[in-house]
Amino acid sequence: MGKGLRGVTLRYAHEVLSEAEYFAGIPEIALPDEMLQIAEHIMQVKTGDFDPAILEDRYRTALVEILRAKKGEMPVADGPVQPSAQNVINLMDALRRSMESERSEVAKPPPRRAASKPARRSSNTRGRSVS
Repeated sequence: MGKGLRGVTLRYAHEVLSEAEYFAGIPEIALPDEMLQIAEHIMQVKTGDFDPAILEDRYRTALVEILRAKKGEMPVADGPVQPSAQNVINLMDALRRSMESERSEVAKPPPRRAASKPARRSSNTRGRSVS
């Protein structure tokens, strides 16, 4: 680009500089034609398609290894748990029992309270009732 080569890595938009900003510090020099031809030949030979599969994310690889090691340390489940036959109840019977207990509570009269006695006055309470 312009006076130089620009290699690009993934960056945030505010980190990407224009061509003029990248190459502002490069002085003007005259290169021999032979050197330019060699540079062009190298660029043509080395130019190719980028395949991101050749890159390895070392952090992801390390994390996957750690998770696999932890998974290997965990106890192995024996399989699906079978429900116990002792814990099976008939829902209709349970509903009937619940309704009968509610009916019997409604049919019972509320408990009677004992008649309250009038409060006694003591000589040291000065007219206040004590309960």
